Amino acid sequence: MNNSLAIGSSSPSPPLVLSLPPIPQLVILGIIFIASVALNCISIISIVGARAITPINLLIINLAVSDIVYSLTIPIFAVHIVIPWWPFGRVGCQLAIAIDIIAMIVSLNLCLELIENYRENIVRKKTEYL
Repeated sequence: MNNSLAIGSSSPSPPLVLSLPPIPQLVILGIIFIASVALNCISIISIVGARAITPINLLIINLAVSDIVYSLTIPIFAVHIVIPWWPFGRVGCQLAIAIDIIAMIVSLNLCLELIENYRENIVRKKTEYL
């Protein structure tokens, strides 16, 4: 039985694909890239400039650095939107994917650690006062 057929119909349903032309994709990726790098740099500069180096702020700095590393892979993958073939070779492909995945995992791990730290310190302290 064909899984692409909807129940009760004899024609296959079209796949759900949201596709934009290359120029809007590049504009959106460019905005995400610039915003990510700029805002994470601002957060690092504000913490270091205020000399507010605490364990929580060190976690925030680490999260910002991992987000910057992750966002540095956006232009590499944006090239593939413009050029239909991969110009960086096999090693470039493996390196870009490895950096992308490692930075994403580190960023998620640090984000979960910050949430856990918030719940442990802030929420617990609020319930102690009640």
